[in-house]
Amino acid sequence: MATSIVVVGVGGQGVLTLARWIGEASLSEGYDVRIAEVHGMSQRGGSVEVHVRFGKVVYAPIVEEGGADYVVALEAVEALRAFRYLKPGGVLVVNKRVMQPPGRWISEEELLGLLQKSGVKTYIVPAADVARELGSVLYENAVMLGFLSQLLGLPMPPSLDDRNREAFRRGARLFV
Repeated sequence: MATSIVVVGVGGQGVLTLARWIGEASLSEGYDVRIAEVHGMSQRGGSVEVHVRFGKVVYAPIVEEGGADYVVALEAVEALRAFRYLKPGGVLVVNKRVMQPPGRWISEEELLGLLQKSGVKTYIVPAADVARELGSVLYENAVMLGFLSQLLGLPMPPSLDDRNREAFRRGARLFV
């Protein structure tokens, strides 16, 4: 049986890198891994969606709607867009960061409240705050990876540099 994850965010947040790191950590544990960028342009500001599947044997990379064990969102509005992928009993992991969509303003409190009241197990991770403490929002994806590693039981990918290793460790400590 494969674990299915949909990783979403906005171009420039490191969505593709986060998906690659999940795949790398899964491979290091001996899993078969498939990754597919299925929607969006990984340019700054556009929606980005990547599917990651790992397990003993994985035949296809695409996660069908209603088939994701986890949706990992580097941005909260993108979590709403990807909600349809969660299967019953699935888990939503959301960075506590809101990038306002054009034409509609929604408060962080209102949006995160909607996600938490969705009836789905939801973790709101202050990855943006931790990344700023580390000196750059570029570390948000590594903080999220650290948190997610605790949910998935995956190790730190060996390719992380020293700063991303620290971000990973800080994210792992956020898991309670």
